[in-house]
Amino acid sequence: MLSSKTELKIENVKNRPGNNFDEEDMNIINEIAPPHAQIKKILENRKINLKSLEKEWLKGNISQTIKDLTNLKDKGVYCDFFNSAFMCNGYNKDYLKIEDYIVILPLIENLVNAKYESCFRCGIKMVCMLFDMYSNIIIQCKKNMKTDKKTMENYDKLIQFFENIQKSENIKKRDLNADKNLGALLEEMNEFCAECKN
Repeated sequence: MLSSKTELKIENVKNRPGNNFDEEDMNIINEIAPPHAQIKKILENRKINLKSLEKEWLKGNISQTIKDLTNLKDKGVYCDFFNSAFMCNGYNKDYLKIEDYIVILPLIENLVNAKYESCFRCGIKMVCMLFDMYSNIIIQCKKNMKTDKKTMENYDKLIQFFENIQKSENIKKRDLNADKNLGALLEEMNEFCAECKN
């Protein structure tokens, strides 16, 4: 729906002497306005959602923040949250426990499979972060078997996550010769997953 100011401007343009708008021109004008209102609403909702996450995060209720995040179903909010929480000052694995990371794996996978490049890139950054943080630890634990059952189950979920990422349709469409960093990450993940199975 148009704001009253926008409607007034359109009426003024239509009624201005010398402006001969035909029906096609008016259709174009009328098509422009609804997406503007939609985008405004999307951004307002995103702002509200981020504010609600910020409340719990600033209180130190990290696990609750993560639970709230998974209920939002908004890829834009996932990107904003991941970029601000993990990417601004370099990432810090101490922010979250392994259990919290496991909860956000489906969100990251959604971003990697998203149609927008900004979502895809944010998802890949999170994959890279998790791989850097956990790949060596998981290999050591697999070799030594010196960890509790619950932690090993979480590590197995991470291994499955890395396998799923490699099978993503968005990944398959990529020109890995052009995107050498992504190609290198996928190669490392492939070797890691194969080693975990041995």
